[in-house]
Amino acid sequence: MNRGLRARLGRLFAVQLAVIGLATVIGIYITQLVVEDLLTRQALDLEAEHFWTRYDADPGTALPDTANMRGYLTRPGVRPPIGLEDVAAGFSRIDFEGRSRVVHVSENAGARLVLVFDSAQVSDLAFYFGILPLSIVLLLIYALLFVAYRWSQAALSPIIRLARRLEAVDFMRPGGIHLDLADLAHSADAEVATMIDALGSFTARLDAAIERERVFTRDAGHELRTPVAVFKGSLDLLERDRSRPSADRKALARMRRTVADMESLLETLLLLARVEAEPVHGETTSVNQVASEEIDALRELTEAHRNRVELTTAADRDVRAPKQIVRIVVGNVLKNAVSFTREGKVDVHIHAGGMTVTDTGIGMSSEELGNAFEAFYRADAARGVTPGHGLGLAIVGRIVKRYGWTIRARSRSGEGTTVDLGF
Repeated sequence: MNRGLRARLGRLFAVQLAVIGLATVIGIYITQLVVEDLLTRQALDLEAEHFWTRYDADPGTALPDTANMRGYLTRPGVRPPIGLEDVAAGFSRIDFEGRSRVVHVSENAGARLVLVFDSAQVSDLAFYFGILPLSIVLLLIYALLFVAYRWSQAALSPIIRLARRLEAVDFMRPGGIHLDLADLAHSADAEVATMIDALGSFTARLDAAIERERVFTRDAGHELRTPVAVFKGSLDLLERDRSRPSADRKALARMRRTVADMESLLETLLLLARVEAEPVHGETTSVNQVASEEIDALRELTEAHRNRVELTTAADRDVRAPKQIVRIVVGNVLKNAVSFTREGKVDVHIHAGGMTVTDTGIGMSSEELGNAFEAFYRADAARGVTPGHGLGLAIVGRIVKRYGWTIRARSRSGEGTTVDLGF
């Protein structure tokens, strides 16, 4: 939720508070600087200038003496009070008579005027009329920002609750999407209620589409399997007649291969349409056992291509998935390796992380590798090597994504292919 609306809103208000606080601190500093330093210095300069004007007219004029300022005039032979002897001309701040004072020293015709100013009261004035009001304004701004933050949270809370509710929904759950937002709709604003209605309509249409797919899969599977079974039975009857001419037997063999391809394609298409509806959690299946069984099932093809398949196991790997699902994934990867290898070797290694299959076959170019998991895609080099429809790895990719597994292929044309399956 670090990138959620509430977090972003909190960061925005935090930045605003920091900027306002910094601006206020700078304002307080400038206020103190103006009141205590600039205005004080200007007042002392004017006071000294006014005294020297009077002194030139009347050397016996009285020295400045107020509640906050006292003046001392020294001439040759007249010593200044203790603590003011070594004060340089101009402005300075010293400790005098037990308190911090601002001292202004000026000279005229051999005489030296020392003005000692008590800045404590000026600091108090700066605090009460500058720092304190700014601090109160800062606190008020903070309070208003906090109230605005709470109000904005209250305004956004229906959206946040809706987002959390959607986050908890399992959209991959078999049997449709169960999204009940009725409790949020009663207390939601008009905009959020509109979103809830739109989501309800969307999920209803999506559930209907999933149901139509389920019905189609069931009906199509039944309707399409029946004619294929009839074709196979008819071919069995026709092939019993051994007296048929050679040309007829070749035609029947082609028909048999075509029906077998049709049956395989039908089962593949039905599985491809059904895989997302299968439950993720199921029985525990041994990858080692499935790999061994699939290698045995491919023995005839392996011998026909004069290949050698070697199985090594570094660990016993079990996965939470139906055996049929694991068989489809492992079997397709192994069949591809054996089918596209001639007089070579296929290494199958099962380890704690999954399974690695390496062959010395025809390999794939970078373009072919990028399309290997696309449905109905077959590389040009593969079209004359082995029959098929280009659906094997597409199904593998769908199943791997559905179960949260990983698959990665590395290949170079003419040098073979390595496929890493991570469970």
